[in-house]
Amino acid sequence: MTTDQRPTGPVSETMAALKRLPDLRAAIEGVLLFLMVITAGAWAAHSGVLQLKPKPADQLLTTWLSAFIIPTLSEEVLFRGWVRRGAPIAAVGSLLAYILWHPLQTWIGLPFGRPEFVDPAFLGLVAWLGLACTLARLRSGSIWPGVIIHWGVVVMWISLYGG
Repeated sequence: MTTDQRPTGPVSETMAALKRLPDLRAAIEGVLLFLMVITAGAWAAHSGVLQLKPKPADQLLTTWLSAFIIPTLSEEVLFRGWVRRGAPIAAVGSLLAYILWHPLQTWIGLPFGRPEFVDPAFLGLVAWLGLACTLARLRSGSIWPGVIIHWGVVVMWISLYGG
């Protein structure tokens, strides 16, 4: 694909986002966005939204590896892989769908649904994470900064807060 050709359609856009690696600027922005989300998590822990419940150390590696696929990679592909720069309505729709996906899992009884997924304070954290991942996707053109941000947050949530 030449630089003047753009992928057409959501599948093409997602495949292009998976193939594209972020440049140094996008990687630095990704780190800053990750720190923004971690700051929100620290506020949530301090204010009692998140309760410390560390997972046993012998369960961490398997959990971290599986968390890379579900929810991290699968949600990033589903909710942000197809969104491209210059499409603000799609980006907002994607973000809203990502936020709504969390309580929907609980309401319809899916295995990954959790009681905290319907808590407005927790959904605020979900929104903050979704915003960071959406910005990373739009700024970099790659899905990978959002995947790493999302995975880092999920790993910390599972490891420290019993997520």
